[in-house]
Amino acid sequence: MKKFIKQFQKNSNLARLNLIIKLLIAFSGIAFTIMHFINPVIWHRLSSYLVTIILPFVPDLIAKINLHTSTKLRLAYSLFLVIAMVFGIDLAWYKNLIIFGYPSYDKIAHTLSGVFSAFLAKEILDNVYEGKDSTVKSSSTSRTSEIKVKKYSTAFAFLFIVSFVFFIAAAWECFEFSYDQLCGGNMQELNAPGVSDTMGDIISAGISGTICAFFLRKK
Repeated sequence: MKKFIKQFQKNSNLARLNLIIKLLIAFSGIAFTIMHFINPVIWHRLSSYLVTIILPFVPDLIAKINLHTSTKLRLAYSLFLVIAMVFGIDLAWYKNLIIFGYPSYDKIAHTLSGVFSAFLAKEILDNVYEGKDSTVKSSSTSRTSEIKVKKYSTAFAFLFIVSFVFFIAAAWECFEFSYDQLCGGNMQELNAPGVSDTMGDIISAGISGTICAFFLRKK
């Protein structure tokens, strides 16, 4: 415990906040699981509760294979888990949050997912893309230092980010469909005419992601 506290104190404020949110998400999954065994009629999403316990630590598992992500992106991931998993699925806000007579939480979550996907794409671009190295000067109150950054076309960056956002949106729809079929959920409105719900979700994420891509396209 002392080692954990010392490590916690050494972390930055963002890293501490991310760790607290991660633990709260995991503990909420544990609490929901316990309530399932107390009252399985009301708390009947056992598989979702178990997934909620695991998902917060996915970035840590990915880091084990030398795929590191920034603290800001990890924090954004944790916040998205709160929105999508804890509130959306575990507490059934996808179905129960009604705005103007329509269950709107799904579109809210997908719109925010577009923002998260855009930042994820930007991070992948900065860390994986082997473009030309460029040196920029960073000045502070005490001294001036040089920082090496990747230089790439803003048009390419915009296209990559937008494409990635739409890819993640489509992949999320596949997850929703699989979850509904395997776990008896209702993430997709299967009674909606045609594929309006699926396309609406992808378009919502695409619009927000495209707006973010416009601002993120420059290094």
